[in-house]
Amino acid sequence: MDPHPVDTPISPAIQREFSDFVASPRDGSQFRNPWPHAQMATIRDVLRWKTEANTARRKGYRPSAIPIATTGLTDFEALPASATRVFWIGHASFLVAMDGLRLIIDPIFGRAALVTPRVTRPAVRPEQLTNIDAVLVTHGHHDHLDPASLAAIARANDGRTLFIVPAGMSTLLPRECRHVVELSWWQHVVLGKLRVHFVPAQHWHQRTAFDRNKRLWGGYVIDGTHRVYHSGDTGYFGGFGAIGKVFGGIDASCLPLGAYEPSWFMSVQHMSPAQALQAYRDLACTHFIGMHWGAFDLSNEEIDAGPRWLYQAVADQALPPEHFHVLTPGGSVALQGGRGETRSITRHPYLRTQPDGARTHE
Repeated sequence: MDPHPVDTPISPAIQREFSDFVASPRDGSQFRNPWPHAQMATIRDVLRWKTEANTARRKGYRPSAIPIATTGLTDFEALPASATRVFWIGHASFLVAMDGLRLIIDPIFGRAALVTPRVTRPAVRPEQLTNIDAVLVTHGHHDHLDPASLAAIARANDGRTLFIVPAGMSTLLPRECRHVVELSWWQHVVLGKLRVHFVPAQHWHQRTAFDRNKRLWGGYVIDGTHRVYHSGDTGYFGGFGAIGKVFGGIDASCLPLGAYEPSWFMSVQHMSPAQALQAYRDLACTHFIGMHWGAFDLSNEEIDAGPRWLYQAVADQALPPEHFHVLTPGGSVALQGGRGETRSITRHPYLRTQPDGARTHE
């Protein structure tokens, strides 16, 4: 039987402190971000950005693929089975293993909308991803919701996989996705020993000219032995503090490091690395896992600018480097120990910038 949505408990004190962020996102037949924020991008803004983009980059810049861990999935499976394991497929796509269950978040294995090519291929193919209990989709933009990828995972798992999606999104899924549950913000489903919670994000929905904000968007907290958060696409907003308070802190957060320039256009919908670092703090989080960079050339910054900024910030601010994980596709992080005091094992970190400026691959 498919699980049913259950409301996530929120204390009266947190409801009072974060009233905007526990409000309903429904606005008649559409959805909204029910807190003060800058206006989301208009068509005029998009045209202005596209016009300016060609002059914003250094002449001759071409994005190049980042390294891929060819033994990544094998190494992931070899990590301690008792640990919570997080495997980066690429972009915002992850495989998470926790408490005997395997979940995939935002799988995409090809182009985005058949228009935006991949700069770096995914670390695995869908047919390699078997024994998947659930697939989580954060929102409907083409680089996060890819029907062909969802259908491929469903076929690889003989149609048994549960698909957990935002409110209004089930009609966008291919027929191969037989088991679907929709969640609104602050709802969850129970899967074995896990609770999968859908939480707010500052973003929007659109796949066609006629469905703007007809479906919801958000992030997920996978709550079991550890708590793993995936932000989806989001601008920086006060809801991170609410999420951290509701769950009493997060063990590992998958947070974006790409698609943030120019800030006048991107900031309301995508975070800069500095804002992602602040979100990590707001969430009362232990481990930072970078995502949403390296696979697609979506914005004005160079394709690995975000990771390089984060490495420098960790050094400049004397942050514990063992808590910050920027992986190459196929890399993974394993968490062991109690909540808030986890030890980590990292496989296949990305290029690190050394003090003398040299770059090495670990």
